[in-house]
Amino acid sequence: MIEKTLEINDSFYTFLYLLMCGVEGKPPSSELLREMNMEDVYQISVYHTLSAMTYMVLEKGQDILEGEVFKNWKKEKDKAIRKNILLDRERERIFAFMEEQGIWHMPLKGIILKEMYPAFGMRQMADNDILYDSNFQKPLCIWMKEQGYKVISCGRGNHDVYEKKPVYNYEMHTALYGGEHNPVWITYYENIKEKLIADKKKKYSFHFTDEDFYIYIITHIYKHFAGSGTGIRSLLDVYIYLQAKEAIMNWDYINEELKKVQVSDFEGKVRHLSQKVFSKELQKLTKKEEELLKYFLYSGTYGTLENHVQHRLDQFETDKKGYIIKRLVPDEEFYKNYVPFVYEHKWSRPFFIIFRLVRGLFRKDRRIMKEIKALKKAESR
Repeated sequence: MIEKTLEINDSFYTFLYLLMCGVEGKPPSSELLREMNMEDVYQISVYHTLSAMTYMVLEKGQDILEGEVFKNWKKEKDKAIRKNILLDRERERIFAFMEEQGIWHMPLKGIILKEMYPAFGMRQMADNDILYDSNFQKPLCIWMKEQGYKVISCGRGNHDVYEKKPVYNYEMHTALYGGEHNPVWITYYENIKEKLIADKKKKYSFHFTDEDFYIYIITHIYKHFAGSGTGIRSLLDVYIYLQAKEAIMNWDYINEELKKVQVSDFEGKVRHLSQKVFSKELQKLTKKEEELLKYFLYSGTYGTLENHVQHRLDQFETDKKGYIIKRLVPDEEFYKNYVPFVYEHKWSRPFFIIFRLVRGLFRKDRRIMKEIKALKKAESR
């Protein structure tokens, strides 16, 4: 566990301590439980989508915890377990359909990581991410609608979103990255099938090597980190995965590939920070590590609007003219993923740009014009 040198309150330390106990599989200190601000730690746990894990640790304590907060905490844990069960069962049904139709597919991110956590339900899930053969996008969309799913989006990016009550939420990826993501990643993962290994028991089910899964997880975390930010769960995911796989992975290969996808420096910082934060040994963070940890702590699971705006401001300050042009004039990947007609018919692009600008001027909810106005206002301060 880290030393108390950060400029954060005791509830953050208690939160991190509980996670460390969860990783180690040990009960928390009775003294800590008596002194903790239960409401604060509960809210922090919810903010980082780690309420199930922290509750499971508290359950192991010898003290009997009572009150409304603790009841709500238990509900969060019970909901997490129920949701994981339902998502798992439904995902197998989706995979069965894909096997029948000859659609190659692969589970992503949390689906894999949750199995490495010490107990079922510890790794909470907002949705399930699945990569599949983009040639079957329309047939899958039709089938999902027949199964009662609401189509939130389809054919407008690198993933489609399907939702159904009570808890079913699936993001079906036709590509790992696209649109306005890092072009280096788009190119790197363009022929993704070549990197995959076929599962032994199923004909159309695939998986990453341990090394390639880790590289993908790091790029995914960095995508959020450099956007709106990402929370402690991302840091914990790295630690959990390394605990399971670090000793058996080919680090020469990993380090070379991390350079190719331009996240080598970030990976090193995150790996070392995760090992310090969740280790049972008391460790002191460097000043830079303290700042990095605070960024994770204050970002929450999916980041904050404040972080998103700040990163936009940073981009704007670096290249004001270029930033505005980029936002108004999309690149090839944007056209390909979001407006395929314009992508295929290049003669229409000037009209699309004019339409995009005019619509932005007259629709108050257009993000692009809001961003430009906000950035200009910030520049004038």
